[in-house]
Amino acid sequence: MTSTAEIKSQIQGAIEQIQEAMGAVGGAQSQADAAIGAGTAATQDTGSPLPGEALAQWQQAKEQLDEALSLFQGGVDAFEQYAEGI
Repeated sequence: MTSTAEIKSQIQGAIEQIQEAMGAVGGAQSQADAAIGAGTAATQDTGSPLPGEALAQWQQAKEQLDEALSLFQGGVDAFEQYAEGI
């Protein structure tokens, strides 16, 4: 049987992995912001609807990154509560 200390250690390891993933997602958000800004600046005078479609898709993807961060944090919070209760 696994001891409580071992379970807590494994949970902490998982939390640290997710926090690293959250850092990577944060980096992706920054890069997406830069790309959206560059794409907007580069195509501001175009009459084509395609750049607007591209930018809308990128913005939607960035919003999903925001959602992923929120979900990751919710999981971290739940695991921390679990570990405190065992």
